[in-house]
Amino acid sequence: MNSPFMNLFSLSRWDPELFVLILARTSGVLIALPAFNTRAVPTKVKALMAVALSALLFPLVGADAAFREAGYDLLLLNLFSEFMVGVSIGFCAYLIFAAVALGGQLAGVQAGFGIVDVINPLGVAEVPLLGNFQTQVAFLIFLATNAQYAMIWALARSYEIIRIGGGTFGGHYFDGVIHLFGSMMSLGLVLASPFIVGGVILNLVLGFLSKMMPQMNLISLGLPVMVLGGIVLTLLGLPFFGTVLEKTMGSLDGTLRDLLEVMARHGG
Repeated sequence: MNSPFMNLFSLSRWDPELFVLILARTSGVLIALPAFNTRAVPTKVKALMAVALSALLFPLVGADAAFREAGYDLLLLNLFSEFMVGVSIGFCAYLIFAAVALGGQLAGVQAGFGIVDVINPLGVAEVPLLGNFQTQVAFLIFLATNAQYAMIWALARSYEIIRIGGGTFGGHYFDGVIHLFGSMMSLGLVLASPFIVGGVILNLVLGFLSKMMPQMNLISLGLPVMVLGGIVLTLLGLPFFGTVLEKTMGSLDGTLRDLLEVMARHGG
């Protein structure tokens, strides 16, 4: 039998340096991957997942690694390069959840939930109650669209585009990262747009009523009305929220491919 998986247990094919380099890239992905980069997941589980994925990838990567041609004196540099490649892959998915958190922050202020902060289970920061709810919905959409498999597939395919130790982080790479940050800001504003528009309209209505009825106490009436409007917008905006995120996570595969091609460029 010539199956590559059988060679994993062959001592003649075992290469500790190659396995460590594969482990560095895999660990980088899991460190930045949403849900796995939280304190809720034990460190031992993260380590076990990284080792298991590296063991599965080891027979597929093969023995001709770029670091062999450069010499073992550059092993540490290659470890850092592999780790950064993995972090960049996981960072693409993490930015989607960062955009959801940004949109929840803006929406929470408009909906009157900005004064209530809770711990985000997918991060270490406090977010408004509405932002936490949207993060949980985003994670369910992440699983429903099989985006987690796209991440694993991108990790396996990354060795076809970027050889071991072949990642470059020049000007093209940082331009791509800046573009991803801009896309994250745009996505956050799109997700929060129903609440921003609804909040402006509701404030204009309350302002108009205060002029028509000066005896009305806006301090006691305004906050309950804003909260009620925020709940209504949350329920009515769920289809829009799901559609936008489903489209964004559906394009994650193309985004990862473009990022890998950027890191594979030389002379950038």
